[in-house]
Amino acid sequence: MKALITGIPGFVGSHLTELLVKKNTEVFGTYLEGESLENLKSVKKNLVLYECDITDFDHLSKLVKKILPDQIYHLAAFSSVGKSFEKPLETIGINVRGTLYLLEILRNIKKKIRILVVSSADIYGKVKRNQLPIKETHSLVPVSPYGASKACGDLLAYQYFQSFGVQVIRARSFNHTGPRQSKGFVIPDFASQIAKIHLGLSKPLIKVGNLDAKRDLSDVRDVVWAYHLLLKKGKPGNAYNVCSGKTFRIKYLLNHLLKLTERKVRIVGGKTQKRPTDIPILLGDNTKIKKEVGWKPKISIEQTLEDTLKFWIHRRSRERYQRR
Repeated sequence: MKALITGIPGFVGSHLTELLVKKNTEVFGTYLEGESLENLKSVKKNLVLYECDITDFDHLSKLVKKILPDQIYHLAAFSSVGKSFEKPLETIGINVRGTLYLLEILRNIKKKIRILVVSSADIYGKVKRNQLPIKETHSLVPVSPYGASKACGDLLAYQYFQSFGVQVIRARSFNHTGPRQSKGFVIPDFASQIAKIHLGLSKPLIKVGNLDAKRDLSDVRDVVWAYHLLLKKGKPGNAYNVCSGKTFRIKYLLNHLLKLTERKVRIVGGKTQKRPTDIPILLGDNTKIKKEVGWKPKISIEQTLEDTLKFWIHRRSRERYQRR
Protein backbone atom coordinates (compact mmCIF):
# COMPACT_ATOMS: atom_id res chain seq x y z
CA MET A 1 0.00 0.00 0.00
CA LYS A 2 1.36 3.40 -1.04
CA ALA A 3 0.07 6.61 0.53
CA LEU A 4 0.84 10.21 -0.43
CA ILE A 5 0.36 12.87 2.25
CA THR A 6 0.33 16.50 1.14
CA GLY A 7 1.62 18.82 3.85
CA ILE A 8 3.31 15.93 5.61
CA PRO A 9 5.56 17.89 8.05
CA GLY A 10 2.64 19.60 9.78
CA PHE A 11 1.02 18.90 13.11
CA VAL A 12 -1.58 16.48 11.71
CA GLY A 13 0.62 15.12 8.93
CA SER A 14 3.34 13.98 11.32
CA HIS A 15 0.90 12.07 13.53
CA LEU A 16 -0.75 10.49 10.47
CA THR A 17 2.66 9.49 9.16
CA GLU A 18 3.55 7.71 12.40
CA LEU A 19 0.27 5.79 12.24
CA LEU A 20 0.74 4.73 8.62
CA VAL A 21 4.34 3.66 9.18
CA LYS A 22 3.12 1.41 12.01
CA LYS A 23 0.63 -0.06 9.52
CA ASN A 24 3.55 -0.90 7.18
CA THR A 25 2.36 1.59 4.58
CA GLU A 26 4.85 2.98 2.08
CA VAL A 27 4.59 6.70 2.79
CA PHE A 28 5.40 9.60 0.45
CA GLY A 29 4.95 13.23 1.36
CA THR A 30 5.14 16.79 0.08
CA TYR A 31 6.64 19.76 1.87
CA LEU A 32 7.43 23.37 1.02
CA GLU A 33 10.89 24.84 0.44
CA GLY A 34 12.36 25.86 3.79
CA GLU A 35 9.68 24.08 5.81
CA SER A 36 10.89 22.41 9.01
CA LEU A 37 10.90 18.61 9.04
CA GLU A 38 11.39 18.49 12.81
CA ASN A 39 8.04 16.78 13.40
CA LEU A 40 9.08 13.85 11.21
CA LYS A 41 12.43 13.09 12.86
CA SER A 42 11.23 9.82 14.45
CA VAL A 43 10.05 8.35 11.12
CA LYS A 44 12.01 10.25 8.48
CA LYS A 45 14.06 7.20 7.51
CA ASN A 46 10.80 5.42 6.58
CA LEU A 47 9.61 8.17 4.21
CA VAL A 48 10.15 9.44 0.70
CA LEU A 49 9.81 13.21 0.72
CA TYR A 50 9.39 15.64 -2.16
CA GLU A 51 9.56 19.42 -2.14
CA CYS A 52 6.38 20.46 -3.92
CA ASP A 53 4.01 23.42 -3.83
CA ILE A 54 0.48 22.09 -4.38
CA THR A 55 -0.43 25.25 -6.31
CA ASP A 56 2.14 24.29 -8.97
CA PHE A 57 -0.06 22.12 -11.18
CA ASP A 58 2.66 20.73 -13.48
CA HIS A 59 5.00 19.79 -10.65
CA LEU A 60 2.18 18.23 -8.61
CA SER A 61 0.90 16.29 -11.64
CA LYS A 62 4.34 14.83 -12.42
CA LEU A 63 4.77 13.84 -8.79
CA VAL A 64 1.42 12.05 -8.47
CA LYS A 65 1.99 10.21 -11.75
CA LYS A 66 5.49 9.22 -10.63
CA ILE A 67 4.34 7.81 -7.28
CA LEU A 68 0.95 6.46 -8.42
CA PRO A 69 -0.19 6.00 -4.80
CA ASP A 70 -3.14 3.89 -3.72
CA GLN A 71 -4.26 6.63 -1.32
CA ILE A 72 -3.86 10.38 -0.99
CA TYR A 73 -4.38 12.27 2.26
CA HIS A 74 -4.79 15.91 1.27
CA LEU A 75 -3.73 17.89 4.35
CA ALA A 76 -1.76 20.79 2.84
CA ALA A 77 -3.67 23.98 3.52
CA PHE A 78 -3.69 27.53 4.83
CA SER A 79 -5.11 26.57 8.22
CA SER A 80 -5.55 29.74 10.29
CA VAL A 81 -9.10 31.08 10.51
CA GLY A 82 -7.95 34.34 12.09
CA LYS A 83 -5.17 35.02 9.58
CA SER A 84 -7.48 34.18 6.68
CA PHE A 85 -9.20 37.54 7.23
CA GLU A 86 -5.82 39.23 6.72
CA LYS A 87 -4.79 37.03 3.78
CA PRO A 88 -7.94 35.99 1.89
CA LEU A 89 -6.21 35.74 -1.50
CA GLU A 90 -3.54 33.41 -0.14
CA THR A 91 -6.16 31.37 1.72
CA ILE A 92 -8.31 30.84 -1.35
CA GLY A 93 -5.31 30.29 -3.60
CA ILE A 94 -3.87 27.48 -1.50
CA ASN A 95 -7.03 25.79 -0.26
CA VAL A 96 -9.11 25.93 -3.43
CA ARG A 97 -6.51 25.65 -6.16
CA GLY A 98 -4.54 22.96 -4.33
CA THR A 99 -7.63 20.80 -3.93
CA LEU A 100 -8.86 21.43 -7.46
CA TYR A 101 -5.47 20.56 -8.95
CA LEU A 102 -5.33 17.23 -7.13
CA LEU A 103 -8.86 16.32 -8.21
CA GLU A 104 -8.15 17.29 -11.81
CA ILE A 105 -4.96 15.22 -11.82
CA LEU A 106 -6.81 12.17 -10.46
CA ARG A 107 -9.60 12.33 -13.01
CA ASN A 108 -7.00 11.99 -15.76
CA ILE A 109 -5.25 8.98 -14.22
CA LYS A 110 -6.53 5.52 -15.10
CA LYS A 111 -5.69 4.09 -11.68
CA LYS A 112 -8.50 4.49 -9.15
CA ILE A 113 -6.79 6.35 -6.34
CA ARG A 114 -8.77 7.02 -3.17
CA ILE A 115 -8.32 10.55 -1.86
CA LEU A 116 -9.32 12.09 1.46
CA VAL A 117 -10.05 15.81 1.17
CA VAL A 118 -9.85 17.28 4.65
CA SER A 119 -12.47 19.97 5.05
CA SER A 120 -13.49 21.78 8.24
CA ALA A 121 -16.40 22.44 10.58
CA ASP A 122 -15.96 26.11 9.69
CA ILE A 123 -17.85 25.44 6.47
CA TYR A 124 -21.06 25.28 8.54
CA GLY A 125 -20.67 28.84 9.82
CA LYS A 126 -22.70 30.22 12.74
CA VAL A 127 -25.24 27.57 13.67
CA LYS A 128 -28.25 28.28 15.88
CA ARG A 129 -28.38 26.40 19.17
CA ASN A 130 -31.58 24.61 18.16
CA GLN A 131 -29.71 23.16 15.15
CA LEU A 132 -26.98 21.56 17.26
CA PRO A 133 -25.34 19.11 17.05
CA ILE A 134 -24.39 19.79 13.43
CA LYS A 135 -25.10 16.99 10.97
CA GLU A 136 -23.47 16.53 7.58
CA THR A 137 -26.78 17.59 5.97
CA HIS A 138 -26.55 21.10 7.43
CA SER A 139 -26.22 24.01 4.99
CA LEU A 140 -22.77 25.35 4.20
CA VAL A 141 -22.77 29.01 5.26
CA PRO A 142 -19.13 29.88 6.16
CA VAL A 143 -18.34 33.20 7.80
CA SER A 144 -14.57 33.40 7.22
CA PRO A 145 -12.32 33.27 4.15
CA TYR A 146 -10.90 30.04 5.57
CA GLY A 147 -14.37 28.51 5.94
CA ALA A 148 -15.35 29.64 2.46
CA SER A 149 -12.19 28.14 0.95
CA LYS A 150 -12.83 24.82 2.69
CA ALA A 151 -16.49 24.83 1.60
CA CYS A 152 -15.40 25.35 -1.99
CA GLY A 153 -12.93 22.46 -1.78
CA ASP A 154 -15.61 20.26 -0.20
CA LEU A 155 -18.07 21.01 -3.02
CA LEU A 156 -15.43 20.52 -5.70
CA ALA A 157 -14.67 17.10 -4.20
CA TYR A 158 -18.34 16.14 -4.42
CA GLN A 159 -18.61 17.46 -7.98
CA TYR A 160 -15.56 15.51 -9.14
CA PHE A 161 -17.04 12.33 -7.68
CA GLN A 162 -20.41 12.91 -9.36
CA SER A 163 -19.05 14.07 -12.71
CA PHE A 164 -15.88 12.02 -13.11
CA GLY A 165 -16.04 9.22 -10.55
CA VAL A 166 -12.99 10.40 -8.60
CA GLN A 167 -12.85 8.24 -5.46
CA VAL A 168 -12.97 11.13 -3.02
CA ILE A 169 -14.09 11.12 0.61
CA ARG A 170 -14.64 14.35 2.56
CA ALA A 171 -13.62 14.65 6.21
CA ARG A 172 -15.27 17.61 7.92
CA SER A 173 -12.99 17.97 10.89
CA PHE A 174 -13.94 19.91 13.98
CA ASN A 175 -11.30 21.39 16.29
CA HIS A 176 -8.44 19.07 17.24
CA THR A 177 -5.29 19.57 19.24
CA GLY A 178 -2.38 17.74 20.83
CA PRO A 179 1.42 17.60 20.89
CA ARG A 180 3.22 19.46 18.06
CA GLN A 181 0.39 21.87 17.26
CA SER A 182 1.97 25.25 16.58
CA LYS A 183 1.24 28.47 18.41
CA GLY A 184 -1.61 30.51 17.01
CA PHE A 185 -4.20 28.01 18.26
CA VAL A 186 -5.75 28.25 21.69
CA ILE A 187 -4.38 25.13 23.43
CA PRO A 188 -0.74 25.44 22.31
CA ASP A 189 -0.89 29.17 23.08
CA PHE A 190 -1.94 28.38 26.65
CA ALA A 191 0.41 25.40 27.03
CA SER A 192 3.48 27.26 25.73
CA GLN A 193 2.92 30.10 28.21
CA ILE A 194 2.33 27.72 31.13
CA ALA A 195 5.43 25.70 30.21
CA LYS A 196 7.61 28.82 30.48
CA ILE A 197 6.06 29.63 33.86
CA HIS A 198 6.53 26.03 35.03
CA LEU A 199 10.23 26.21 34.16
CA GLY A 200 10.67 29.63 35.78
CA LEU A 201 11.36 31.30 32.44
CA SER A 202 8.62 33.92 32.69
CA LYS A 203 6.47 35.71 35.22
CA PRO A 204 3.51 33.67 36.63
CA LEU A 205 0.81 35.33 34.59
CA ILE A 206 -0.97 34.24 31.44
CA LYS A 207 -2.73 36.45 28.92
CA VAL A 208 -6.05 35.19 27.61
CA GLY A 209 -8.82 36.25 25.27
CA ASN A 210 -12.43 35.05 25.18
CA LEU A 211 -12.81 32.11 27.58
CA ASP A 212 -16.55 31.61 27.03
CA ALA A 213 -16.45 30.12 23.53
CA LYS A 214 -17.30 26.43 23.32
CA ARG A 215 -15.60 24.02 20.94
CA ASP A 216 -16.00 20.39 19.95
CA LEU A 217 -12.42 19.28 20.54
CA SER A 218 -10.67 15.99 19.74
CA ASP A 219 -7.17 14.61 20.12
CA VAL A 220 -5.13 14.71 16.91
CA ARG A 221 -4.22 11.03 17.37
CA ASP A 222 -7.92 10.12 17.31
CA VAL A 223 -8.43 12.32 14.27
CA VAL A 224 -5.69 10.70 12.17
CA TRP A 225 -7.10 7.28 13.07
CA ALA A 226 -10.43 8.54 11.69
CA TYR A 227 -8.70 9.62 8.48
CA HIS A 228 -7.13 6.20 8.08
CA LEU A 229 -10.46 4.45 8.57
CA LEU A 230 -12.26 6.82 6.21
CA LEU A 231 -9.92 6.00 3.33
CA LYS A 232 -10.24 2.33 4.17
CA LYS A 233 -14.02 2.09 4.74
CA GLY A 234 -15.65 5.40 3.81
CA LYS A 235 -18.03 5.68 0.87
CA PRO A 236 -16.70 7.75 -2.05
CA GLY A 237 -18.63 10.96 -2.55
CA ASN A 238 -19.70 11.09 1.09
CA ALA A 239 -18.89 13.66 3.77
CA TYR A 240 -18.19 12.67 7.39
CA ASN A 241 -17.96 14.83 10.48
CA VAL A 242 -14.83 14.03 12.49
CA CYS A 243 -15.65 15.26 15.98
CA SER A 244 -15.98 14.24 19.62
CA GLY A 245 -19.68 15.07 19.92
CA LYS A 246 -18.90 17.09 23.07
CA THR A 247 -18.21 20.76 23.70
CA PHE A 248 -15.62 22.17 26.05
CA ARG A 249 -15.60 25.74 27.28
CA ILE A 250 -12.22 27.39 26.71
CA LYS A 251 -12.14 28.39 30.37
CA TYR A 252 -12.34 24.70 31.43
CA LEU A 253 -9.44 23.80 29.16
CA LEU A 254 -7.29 26.58 30.59
CA ASN A 255 -8.14 25.68 34.19
CA HIS A 256 -7.22 22.05 33.63
CA LEU A 257 -3.87 23.01 32.11
CA LEU A 258 -3.18 25.22 35.14
CA LYS A 259 -3.88 22.30 37.47
CA LEU A 260 -0.99 20.43 35.85
CA THR A 261 1.61 22.84 37.21
CA GLU A 262 2.48 23.56 40.83
CA ARG A 263 3.02 27.23 40.06
CA LYS A 264 0.36 29.75 41.02
CA VAL A 265 -0.58 31.60 37.87
CA ARG A 266 -2.48 34.85 37.52
CA ILE A 267 -4.86 35.12 34.55
CA VAL A 268 -5.04 38.49 32.84
CA GLY A 269 -7.18 39.60 29.93
CA GLY A 270 -5.14 40.33 26.86
CA LYS A 271 -5.90 42.15 23.64
CA THR A 272 -7.11 39.71 21.05
CA GLN A 273 -7.61 40.53 17.43
CA LYS A 274 -11.32 40.78 16.84
CA ARG A 275 -12.52 38.94 13.77
CA PRO A 276 -15.31 40.42 11.62
CA THR A 277 -17.33 37.33 12.55
CA ASP A 278 -16.79 34.60 15.12
CA ILE A 279 -18.53 31.38 16.09
CA PRO A 280 -19.53 31.13 19.80
CA ILE A 281 -20.20 27.38 19.79
CA LEU A 282 -19.36 24.43 17.58
CA LEU A 283 -20.78 20.98 18.29
CA GLY A 284 -20.76 18.14 15.79
CA ASP A 285 -22.80 14.98 15.32
CA ASN A 286 -20.49 11.99 14.74
CA THR A 287 -23.24 9.39 14.28
CA LYS A 288 -22.44 8.82 10.60
CA ILE A 289 -18.74 8.09 11.01
CA LYS A 290 -19.48 5.81 13.96
CA LYS A 291 -22.04 3.75 12.03
CA GLU A 292 -20.40 3.59 8.61
CA VAL A 293 -16.70 3.49 9.52
CA GLY A 294 -16.66 2.24 13.10
CA TRP A 295 -14.70 5.16 14.51
CA LYS A 296 -15.13 6.88 17.84
CA PRO A 297 -12.76 9.03 19.90
CA LYS A 298 -10.82 7.19 22.61
CA ILE A 299 -8.45 9.76 24.13
CA SER A 300 -9.88 11.97 26.88
CA ILE A 301 -9.50 15.73 26.66
CA GLU A 302 -7.65 15.66 29.97
CA GLN A 303 -5.04 13.25 28.55
CA THR A 304 -4.70 15.43 25.47
CA LEU A 305 -4.05 18.52 27.59
CA GLU A 306 -1.50 16.69 29.74
CA ASP A 307 0.41 15.38 26.72
CA THR A 308 0.34 18.80 25.06
CA LEU A 309 1.74 20.54 28.14
CA LYS A 310 4.49 17.90 28.44
CA PHE A 311 5.40 18.56 24.81
CA TRP A 312 5.75 22.29 25.44
CA ILE A 313 7.71 21.82 28.68
CA HIS A 314 10.14 19.57 26.81
CA ARG A 315 10.43 22.10 23.97
CA ARG A 316 11.02 25.05 26.30
CA SER A 317 13.59 23.04 28.29
CA ARG A 318 15.46 22.19 25.10
CA GLU A 319 15.40 25.82 23.96
CA ARG A 320 16.81 26.94 27.32
CA TYR A 321 19.60 24.36 27.12
CA GLN A 322 20.48 25.38 23.52
CA ARG A 323 20.80 29.03 24.55
CA ARG A 324 23.44 28.23 27.19
